[in-house]
Amino acid sequence: MRRPIQIQLLLPTLSVVALAIALASGASGYFGAMRQRQSQEESLRRVVSTLTEGRFPLTEAVLRQMSGLSGAEFVFLDKNQEVLAHTLSLSPQDQQQLARLPDSKPSAETEPREMGAQPSLELAGRVYLSERTAIGGRGPGTVSGSLVVLYSQDRWSAAMWQAAYPALAAGAIAVLAVVIVATLLARRFVRPIRQLGDQTARIAQGDFTPVGVGKVDDELRDLALSINRMTERLGQYEREVRRSEQLRTLGQLGAGMAHQLRNAATGGRMAIELHQRQCAAANAEDLEVALRQLRLMESYLQRFLTLSRPKSQVHEIVPLAALVDDVCALVRPACLHAGIELTALKPDESLCVQGDAEELRQLVVNLVLNAVDATSGHDQLPARIVVALEPIDSSRCMLCVRDTGPGPSDEVSSRLFEPFVTGKPEGTGLGLFVARQIAEDHGGSIRWQRCEGMTEFRVELNSATETTLEYNY
Repeated sequence: MRRPIQIQLLLPTLSVVALAIALASGASGYFGAMRQRQSQEESLRRVVSTLTEGRFPLTEAVLRQMSGLSGAEFVFLDKNQEVLAHTLSLSPQDQQQLARLPDSKPSAETEPREMGAQPSLELAGRVYLSERTAIGGRGPGTVSGSLVVLYSQDRWSAAMWQAAYPALAAGAIAVLAVVIVATLLARRFVRPIRQLGDQTARIAQGDFTPVGVGKVDDELRDLALSINRMTERLGQYEREVRRSEQLRTLGQLGAGMAHQLRNAATGGRMAIELHQRQCAAANAEDLEVALRQLRLMESYLQRFLTLSRPKSQVHEIVPLAALVDDVCALVRPACLHAGIELTALKPDESLCVQGDAEELRQLVVNLVLNAVDATSGHDQLPARIVVALEPIDSSRCMLCVRDTGPGPSDEVSSRLFEPFVTGKPEGTGLGLFVARQIAEDHGGSIRWQRCEGMTEFRVELNSATETTLEYNY
């Protein structure tokens, strides 16, 4: 049987608090009623004492005056049980009931009897608490007899209820307030727990949207933050697993095809080079352009092959200036065809890095071709691409590729270097990803920014000299 936490919180708390309030209110009401009863009895005793000890005759005028002061009714009987004075109308049957009441003769050594100790009487349609006291002759003009004190039971009960009512009403209000406050507090605690439960259900379904965090700094807020951190980590794991699966699938499907295409491109390049040697009269410039395009095709295919083969362990000192010149020669025909001005800026000093020349060439090719795609087909004039080499300090250098394109869109700008992320309709989303992998494999880093109306990709690498020791990746 399901037992909601709200019920588990409410029932014990309300039971204990309500019981405590009920006991306190009941005790307070009971003692208040007892105090009221004692006060009434004491008031009646004083009235009776005045009437029994006084030396004045007990006439109806005197009894009515005392009745107005005390709220009780009085009947004075002589020794023959005849009514001499009274404050209420009595029938013969009522007089007979009064005559049968026993006398109470308190002494100085004993406490007076409580009001109502004798049986209650129903007189003139009302129920009265009764007390009968014998009175002796007290002086000239006085008569011996009995004084019957009658107090309305309804009035007696109403007085005690009025004394107990404030405490009972306060207790009821307190119980109601406790119920309301406890219900609100239970909902306050249960609502975030339900939200967290819904969030875990969404996580199980693959939805890693963060849950809302409360404003109150408490354990529930800590739990929500912990679940959000877990959600973020699970989202990262899911993206990494999806990316790994995509790369693995791409490697399996594309490795064979890329290898065959690369072999075909290599065969075509070798055939053109052989034709150049055999036919001296051939148009050397056209053939050179064809050779460069074949080398560019080889570099494209190399990008796919890199994803499915182990990293190269060839370490050598690579002059970056020569590498930039070689890449510019490869992509210059594409820039001329697109109407893009390609410029290479190199410092006077020689900048070298240690690593794999083929991979570094692929890094630069990917960045420059990305700049060509970003600049082509836009109205920015003039369309320019600048490849610049700059020293940072004695141990670091920087390769910058700048273009006048509009830059990446907001949808992909924060994920440019992730695989399969591209803003181009026909793009694969692998060029910048491979470039980042190559930069990191060579102990460097890559980032991008918008600067002076141009998109700039900055690759920082460790500088090297001929005497630099090879490092292990």
